[in-house]
Amino acid sequence: MSEQAINYEELVESYENRLLNQLRSHGVDLEFLEMWVPDEDSVSSILNMAEAAGAFGVEAFVIQVNRKTLPSARTADLKDALAPIADVAIEDHEDHCLVHISNIKA
Repeated sequence: MSEQAINYEELVESYENRLLNQLRSHGVDLEFLEMWVPDEDSVSSILNMAEAAGAFGVEAFVIQVNRKTLPSARTADLKDALAPIADVAIEDHEDHCLVHISNIKA
């Protein structure tokens, strides 16, 4: 699993900045993220991202999330939330994790 990870915190910051400063199109690099709206709850937010990816026919992506945003105690919640629509593997690191989401169902 060597694809480039999406940095969650940078993505949320970019979304919020563009929401304030740009009238249309959030200008994100990945087309499926145009449909995504971040949620204050990181589990719901990542689930929404996976649903947006599925709607665009994206089958897999990797997202890097800081442990402050997604504490280790919430990874089981994320796996449970994503289970009906995708396969999930979480790679733990000291200050962040890589969430590998694959086989996303449309």
